[in-house]
Amino acid sequence: MNLSKYRLNEKLLTIFDHLTDEQKIEKAIQKYPVKDVKNIFTYYELEQYSYAKKLILDKYKNSPQDLFRYARYMICGRWLEAEPIIMTSPQYAYFYSRDVIKGRWPEAEPIIMTCPEHAYFYSRDVIQGRWLEAEPTIMTNVEYIYCYSRNVIKGRWPEAEPALMKRAFLWQLYKDRLNL
Repeated sequence: MNLSKYRLNEKLLTIFDHLTDEQKIEKAIQKYPVKDVKNIFTYYELEQYSYAKKLILDKYKNSPQDLFRYARYMICGRWLEAEPIIMTSPQYAYFYSRDVIKGRWPEAEPIIMTCPEHAYFYSRDVIQGRWLEAEPTIMTNVEYIYCYSRNVIKGRWPEAEPALMKRAFLWQLYKDRLNL
């Protein structure tokens, strides 16, 4: 495969001119953050090149954030090999299900529901309704109790009201919104 026909960034070509195509990709991945790799290979469909995926996966094996970004912005779709790492983070598992899968990700739901914030966002944005399994976790954070009752349940959440009563300001907002 000859990368020169893909009009690589001139800076990259001059620095790495003596290298093979695979070495150029490897050096670019080592030298630049994942968000810049696509800019370097402007006309090269890097997402189709399995060698680059392997290098990215190896380099960012401890970074769900970077693997999520690569899947979303470069592959523009699911990246099955990276999913076990992405799902280790409730935040990036939620982002991946919302922005890449564009739907529920049952394998990651046990991880997402460990975080009240992302359990709330997942129920609001991905499930678009109540997520009964995650409600005990959401009830551990008063702010998300209020948000969940307002934006997901869209009404009273009697089971969570005792916890909500402990925060006078949010309890008052809750009562005013529901005319209690």
